[in-house]
Order: sequence, then C-alpha cells, then structure tokens
Amino acid sequence: LKCCWLRQLQGCLSFVKAFSAPFTTSTPPSLSTLQPLTCHSFKLPHISNMAAGNGFVPMGPPSMIPVKRAAPGGGGGGGVAASDAKKPRVSIPEDLPDEISQQDIQQMLDAADDVHVETLNEAGLKRLVLQLDRKIKTNQSLRIKHSDDPDKFLKSEVDLDEEVKKFTQLGAHPELYGELVKLEGIPRLVGLLNHVNTDIAVDVFEVLSELTDPDVISEVPEADEFVKALFEADLCQMTVDTLSRIDESVSEEDAKAVTNCLTMIENLADINPTETCKQIVAVGKLLPWLIKRVRSQGNVDYNKVYAAEILGIVLQQSSQARETMIELEGVDKLLRGIAAYRKKDPNDSEESEYVQNMFDCLCTLMLLPPHQIAFGKAQGLELMIRMMRQRNFSSPLALRLADHATRHCQVNCQIFVEKLGLPVLFPFFMKKGPKTKSKAEAREQEEHVTSIIQSLCRFCTGTAVARVLNKFMENNFEKLERLMEMHEEFTRSVKRADELRSAGQVQSIDRDLEVDDEEQLYLDRCDAGLFTLQQVDIIIVRLASMGNRQATEEIGKLLNIKGVPVVEICQILSEYCSHLDDSAAEERKQLQKLGISMAKRCASDDEEAKELEMVVLGTSNGIKGGPLPQAGEDDATKAQADDAPDWGQGSDGEEAADEEAQASD
Repeated sequence: LKCCWLRQLQGCLSFVKAFSAPFTTSTPPSLSTLQPLTCHSFKLPHISNMAAGNGFVPMGPPSMIPVKRAAPGGGGGGGVAASDAKKPRVSIPEDLPDEISQQDIQQMLDAADDVHVETLNEAGLKRLVLQLDRKIKTNQSLRIKHSDDPDKFLKSEVDLDEEVKKFTQLGAHPELYGELVKLEGIPRLVGLLNHVNTDIAVDVFEVLSELTDPDVISEVPEADEFVKALFEADLCQMTVDTLSRIDESVSEEDAKAVTNCLTMIENLADINPTETCKQIVAVGKLLPWLIKRVRSQGNVDYNKVYAAEILGIVLQQSSQARETMIELEGVDKLLRGIAAYRKKDPNDSEESEYVQNMFDCLCTLMLLPPHQIAFGKAQGLELMIRMMRQRNFSSPLALRLADHATRHCQVNCQIFVEKLGLPVLFPFFMKKGPKTKSKAEAREQEEHVTSIIQSLCRFCTGTAVARVLNKFMENNFEKLERLMEMHEEFTRSVKRADELRSAGQVQSIDRDLEVDDEEQLYLDRCDAGLFTLQQVDIIIVRLASMGNRQATEEIGKLLNIKGVPVVEICQILSEYCSHLDDSAAEERKQLQKLGISMAKRCASDDEEAKELEMVVLGTSNGIKGGPLPQAGEDDATKAQADDAPDWGQGSDGEEAADEEAQASD
C-alpha cells in the first residue's frame, strides 16, 4: 500500500515540479526525459526500513532535478532562494521547456488515475492477521534457532514490528472490529506485549491506544464484544508486566509507550468503567504501580500527572479498589505525595493538575471509615490545618479534604478541634483573608466550611463541643449573626430557582437529562445552594439544643431581629430528613427530635408548637417525613449538654487556644 501511495505521489510531484518555473526553451520535453522525483525530502514513515524482499527498491535522486533537504529548523537550506525560503525544497533548473502538449499532460494524468490504492476491507484484514501470525511464528523460530546470534533474527523482528503498526489503519474502519474479533487477531496483538523486545510491546500499546479511542469505539457496532475480547486476552496482566520492564528515563519512546498505555486504560474506563476497574483491581499489581508512579522522585512530568488521573478514575469507579488501598496503605503514601505543597505552590498548570488529582484520590478514599481513621492517625488533619492556614494554592483543596475526612467520623472531629483547627476554620466562615477568585469558588468554600462545622457540632463531645459552642458565642455572637445572614442569602437563592422553575425557564433541562419534575426541582435547588442552606439550618438547630441557655436565647433573638420564621427552618430540616435513606435512619430520628425541641421553645403557644412539630415530621405542607419520634431531647444531645461547661463568651480557654494557634506553624 505504501508503494502505491509513493508511486502516485511521485507522479504528481513530477508534473507539478516540472512546470512550476518559467520556461526557458521552446522545445517540449519527451516523456522519457521526465524522471519521477524521489521521496527523500518527504518524511514518509518507515520507507528507509523497507527491505528488498517486500518488493520495493528505493529510487535515487534524478539527474535533471536535484533534491536538496531543508535545514532542520525549517529555514532556508542549501539551494533554496532567500526570498522564498519556506516554500520549495528543490532547485528548479533553467533548461525546462516552454510548452508541453495537452496529449502528454492527459497521458500523465491518466497514468496517475490508473494507480490502484488498496482500501482495507474484510479480505485485507484477513491478510493482515495471517501475515501477523506468520511473522510471529517466523520470529519465534529464528529466535530459538539463533538465540546466540541476534543479527540472524533481527530482520524478522523489524518485519514483525512493521506488521504490528499496520493495524493502526483499522481505526479508520470501525465496521471491521467485529471481524477482527472473529479472526482472533486480538489475542495475537495482545500476546506481543510479552515479547522479549520491548520495542514491539511499545508499538502494541500505540496500536491499542488508537483502536480504543472513544470516538472510534462509538461507531463500532458491537463495542462490548471487542472490549470483552481484550480482557479475555489477559490485557491487564500483560500491561502490568510490560510496564515493569519499561524504563521511562531511557528514551522518549519509552516514556511515550507509558503514555499510550495510560491512554488505553483511560479509553477502556470510558467505554466500560465497571469492567475495566474490576479487571485492573483483579490483577493486583497495577494499583501499586500507579501509587509508585505518582510518588516518583523528580519533576512532575506528563506521565506522573496522567498516572494520578488514572488512579483517581479507578478509585472513583471501583469500591473494591478503595478497599484494596487499605492493605496498600494508600492514604499514608498519597499524603506523603502532597506534603511538599504545604508551603509552596505548583510551578505550572501541569503540576497544579497533579496536585488536584492527588487530592481527588484522597477525597475518594474518605468514603470508607478505615481510610478516615488512617487519615487521622497519619496526621493528615494536622497537614490540612497547616495548608488552610497558609492560604495558598492548596488551601481550598485542603478544606475540601478536611470536610470529607470529618464527615461521619467522630474520631477525626475530635482530632480537628484538639489540633487547633477551629481558629483556622472560622476565618473561612467569616470570609476573612484573601478573597476567592469567583462566585462559584466562594459557594464551594462556604459549602465545605458549613459541612465541617455541622460535623463538629454533631460528633464532638466534652471539651471539644464546648469549644465549638464558644466560637459562636465570642465577640458578641458575631458568628451566629453570620449564620442568619447565610440562611437569608441561600434561602433567596433557592427561592429564585423555584421561581425560574415555575416560570418554565428551565424546562428544556428536563428533556436533556431525562428526569422527572420532582428530581429536576431538587437538582435545581441543590445547584442554587440547598445543601449549604440545609447545613446552616442544622447548625442552628444543634446549637440551640446544646444546653447553653445564653446561646439558645440569642438564637431566638436573632431569628426575630432578622425576621426569619421558625417554620422556614423546620421546612428545610424536614426536606433534608426526607432525602435520607435507611442507612441514615439514626441521623433522621436525631434531627427530628432536635427540630421538635427547638419548635417547642420558639412557639408562642401549644397550637403553634403542634403545627411546627408536624412540619418537622413532614406531615404538613405535603412534605414526607420519617416516623414520629418520642418527645424529649436526644440522649446524645443530653450527653453533649452535660459534658459542655458554660464558659460564656470570650472564655480564657479558647482565647488561649487561639493565641497558641496564631503563634504555631
């Protein structure tokens, strides 16, 4: 096929170059004097490696039109005019004819049209597979026969390498993927990953990365069968074995091979994420390789960033992978990878992406309680607090990771308070310090801050919960006022989303996402800040139920001053409880009890208290709720109130902790 392309190219170049310059003679040339141009000045792939046995003999430069290469930089090379240094690569002689007959021109064009360019079809694919099989067997036999003399089997490996690269053209014919599976060409290709010559394995990675491109796979009639055939050929196991043999520091080709391998894994995860991640975890060696690669010493290169991205994809898609990371001590190893960014910022966008990918991996691991415990034991919360204090690139990432680490984890909540996290957290809450770059970043920061505070209010006990309560009482209850301001701000935002929904301005989203009205309404409200509003109101309810009379009375006063109706908070609390599943039944019951307790304290009479209780339980205003809890405060809340000393506002203990935090690094 390359020979055909070359001949056609030579014919066209002969015609164009022969008549592109001014004619100096009047004698038309004969066709016998016109020689085809050689392809030396064009970078066609592998032409120099074609053996004479393939039926191709390289042609030398013609005597009439000498060929001169351009300079490496693409500038004016030898034989190229200075006024037109970037255009021609050949010098045109002056003894060219003034005219040439139309008959000769037509003959040249007809000769070019007669050149046959073979397209890949089922028969051509079958020949490719048979030739690959034959080249593999020839190479194996020669390697066995001449194991001590590499020169005698070198040509067979060159031929095998060229045969492997021919399969890249299959990416332009997605309709032939099924035929490739039937011809059992995939096991032959994948099997070459174990070839002794890593150069051949490198080319196999390149071919597979091209064949698994999502844009191509989307046009394959039976893509699942193709992916299944890849996994049945032990692709993952052979991939790990090949990666362990490749040294990226040797050459750019080896580094490119790792890139192609990671691209192939990403493509497969995009096509079938569940099965791909399952196969990766089943191998057992790929996750350790990814961890080792993201922690490699030296500068952050492209493959290091790519490995962190692939690790994040696998951890997000596979619960089994997250469980496997417990045995691999993944939390401790990943923490060591980001510890260097406690005080310094990434040097470029590539390194910034690497840091974000590493934080994403850790956030995903926090879904499992054992990883949360390991995070606290590895001093992960201390590291996050220090990063948050620095207010650098890693600060918002550390805030998000601290949120995931303290969520539903009592041990980490206690550690966060004990390690002086409150003096660092509440400046974020009060919007003190450097401003965020965009409104979306500010909203995300407020979401994580309120989520952490809600976790601390729920899980901290003893001195820790007293310190949390004291933070809201200091400086004339300024943080309670900030809570009320956030409630008003996010309530307006959520109501605006409801109005847009009612006006029909977002109905097109329903058709695009294929969700019903109730689901879309909830999604719109979440985008408008419903989750942050829920966390703010839950914090208000928990603070009012901590047993501190001064805090409870101040919350009631601020509700009256700000004009925030208690029923509004009860409705938000009820909506939050209605979306909790059975695994959060204990949390639902606790919040309903706290809401009823607050409603009774804020109600003016028994009738209003009864109505508020119905709102909290979801039996009013069409809101579904959980089962009716028994009246009275929750046992956990009583324990918090009993253990929490009434330090009052501006206690000496918390002020001393603040001073210590400011003086510490």
